[in-house]
Amino acid sequence: MSADTDSVERVIEPEGTPAHHGDAGDDRATGSLTTAERRERRVAAGVEELDRWLCDQIDQGLAHADRAPSTMWEDVARRLVDAQASGLAVRVRELGAIPGRGGDRPERLLEEYALLRLLTTAYRRRDELPEPLRATVRSRVGFTVSQEEVLAGERIRDHWYVAGCRDVDQDRLVARRVWLRGRETGRSALVLTFAAPGRALDASLAVGDTIDAELAFYPGALPLRALVAARHPAPAQRPPRGTTVAGLLREHAAALARDPWQEPWPAVLAGVRPARDDAGRPHLVDGDGDAVPLRTTDVWRLLAVSGGRPFTVSGEWSPQGLLPLSAWQEEEGTVAL
Repeated sequence: MSADTDSVERVIEPEGTPAHHGDAGDDRATGSLTTAERRERRVAAGVEELDRWLCDQIDQGLAHADRAPSTMWEDVARRLVDAQASGLAVRVRELGAIPGRGGDRPERLLEEYALLRLLTTAYRRRDELPEPLRATVRSRVGFTVSQEEVLAGERIRDHWYVAGCRDVDQDRLVARRVWLRGRETGRSALVLTFAAPGRALDASLAVGDTIDAELAFYPGALPLRALVAARHPAPAQRPPRGTTVAGLLREHAAALARDPWQEPWPAVLAGVRPARDDAGRPHLVDGDGDAVPLRTTDVWRLLAVSGGRPFTVSGEWSPQGLLPLSAWQEEEGTVAL
């Protein structure tokens, strides 16, 4: 895809499709392909177009994004949807949501362009990748795995604590992200449900609850998304153990080494206090004096929950900071934030 609007409107042809569709032999050749093969060709063509568009953006400079028509991102995303690469379309739409001119926008655009280029390159070389990473790349591009396949795989049983819940708009749907943390394994899991705007979302996992359950994880280099495969009688409500700031950063670095496109990352920080730095920006500081920035300006609620004492905070971590979703004291209940 080119940065020019006219070129974005060009029809994406499946890789290797003849230019003259009226030829009967060509029609027979195309008709001999399975549905899966036709989709693979369409996606491959969409990936090639996206790769060229990304190169155009770098050639024209990051300032070009500020001068481009406001519809540019949606036009590019729409072409990717037509190519059946919905995962890439979502990431392109998110580029248009990066805050306006100035600030760190150029750096964030360049970072996202680089991650998209890495994804297109990985997809083009997918046959060279180990199977778990190949599954991750296909998922990021837009290929799905059926629930039946997921449930047929390995299951992990634990006392899963519902550490946070957040609803976000995603590709004209509302996605509910529910974060779980295993009490014994220390493993994190993400349960995703979707609904059209205005429709009810699944509410069976309430923040602060603990479920004794078997989770089946989607395949990938970093299995995180999961389905609740089976539930057992409810255990005592015991929150999970948290980690330090240094421990969180090590976890995140290890996760990115396996899946560079994973964001956000689930965080459970123990023994932290809310504070502000010299510039007045809110942070959480642990007992070692290490701190992480907060993606919220409302620290009063955190102060109220902590009561001035160290407490545990669960949330979504990204390079922009930590978005708190719940917090608790060991001897008290969980508060959703």
